Amino acid sequence: MSKTATLGIYIPSYKRAATATTHNLLERHVYVVRESEEAAYREHGITSILAVEDSQINSVVKVNRWLIENAPEDLIAILDDDLHHFYHRLESNVVIDSPEIIMSEIERIAQIMLDLSIGYAATDPTTAPWNYNSEFEFKGTSGGMRWVNRKAFKAKLREDVEFNWDLDVVLQELLYNRIILKPKYFCSKGLTDTNAGGLSDKKRSQQVASINLMKIRWGKYFAYNFDSNKPYIRVKR
Repeated sequence: MSKTATLGIYIPSYKRAATATTHNLLERHVYVVRESEEAAYREHGITSILAVEDSQINSVVKVNRWLIENAPEDLIAILDDDLHHFYHRLESNVVIDSPEIIMSEIERIAQIMLDLSIGYAATDPTTAPWNYNSEFEFKGTSGGMRWVNRKAFKAKLREDVEFNWDLDVVLQELLYNRIILKPKYFCSKGLTDTNAGGLSDKKRSQQVASINLMKIRWGKYFAYNFDSNKPYIRVKR
C-alpha cells in the first residue's frame, strides 16, 4: 500500500460471537458489532471490536453503509464473518495458510484500486477452479470479501434491495464508474446462509421480493436463475 493511503480491515458480525471465524485468518482486523452484543463477543475472545449503537447498524445494508460513510481510512476491506479459507486459484486451488500472505493480497487489490481510481472490488462468489479464466474481471457478482475506495466509490446502498445490496452496488458502479475490480485468482470461502446468526434466517419470500425489485430497477442488465439460485450481471465489457 502507498505510504500516503490507509486501509482498514472490517468484519461486520451479528449473533455470531461463538461461531465467527474470519479473524483467525488475518493479521489485523476490527469486528463491527452492535453495542448490545459487544460483551458476548469479548467473552468469546474477540477483542478488536468497534461497537456501534444498535439502530445505526441493525441491517446488512446499514452496517456496510455506516462503514463506508464513517471509517477513517481511505480504503476499507469488508469481510464476511464466517470465512474459513482463502485460496490462490489458477488451474487448481491452493489454500493460503499464511496471514501475512493473505494481508499482502488484500493490500495488493487495494493498491490497484487506488492507482486506477476504482471504487469497488470483490472476490468471486465461487471458488471452483473451472471458473478461473483470467487474473481479473471488471464486472460480476460479489463474494465474501469486498473493498471500497471511498474517494472513488459512487454507489448508494439501498435498503429496499437488502438481500441483493451488493449486486445493486456492482450495477451502480458499472453505471457511474464503468468498472469494478474482481480478482479471480484470490478467493475467499465461507459458510454463507448455513452458519447460525447473521442473515441465515432470511425468508424465501423476502429474497424473491428483493430479486423482483432488482429486475424492475435494472431490466435487461440483471437476471436471476431461481433453479440454481444464481444471479447474473449482464453488462457487456
